[in-house]
Amino acid sequence: MNKTDNSPGDNTGKTKRKKLPPEAVRSCTVTTKVTAAERENIHDIAAGCNLTPSDYMRQRALGYEPPSALTAEESELLHNLDGCRVDILNFANALAGMKQDKRIVLFQKVSFMLDWYRQMVPITNAVTEFLNSVINAGRLSPRTRKTITKI
Repeated sequence: MNKTDNSPGDNTGKTKRKKLPPEAVRSCTVTTKVTAAERENIHDIAAGCNLTPSDYMRQRALGYEPPSALTAEESELLHNLDGCRVDILNFANALAGMKQDKRIVLFQKVSFMLDWYRQMVPITNAVTEFLNSVINAGRLSPRTRKTITKI
C-alpha cells in the first residue's frame, strides 16, 4: 500500500476522533434566514467571542450568553496584571527571606511603611482597575461579580 492510499485501514495523516455516544452527536440542523447585515453581525459577534457562528447561535438559542474575547486593551491590562503579581511575589519572597526580628524592626519604621505603601498602591489599583473592567464588561458570571474597592 502506498502513502497516498486513504483506504479505511490507513491512518496516515489522519487524527482519530473520539467516538461520541449517539445522543451527543449533532446530526440535526435548524435553518433560519437572515439579512446579509444580520449574517455579518452574527459572524462579527461570534468572532468576538472566539466562537464559530454555529457555536455562537447554539449557545444563544439555548439561553447561554458566551463571554466575549478580551479586547487588545484588556489583554494588555492582563499582561500588566501578571507583572503586578510578579512584583507582589518578589516583595513577599524578600520579606520571607528575612528573619522575623528584622521584619518587625522594618515594619516599625514609619518611613519604610510609607514608601512600601506608595509602591504598593499603584500595583493594587492596577489589579482593581483590571478586575472591575472585566466585571463591568460581563466577563465574570453574575455569582462571581462583586465590586472591588480601591485600597
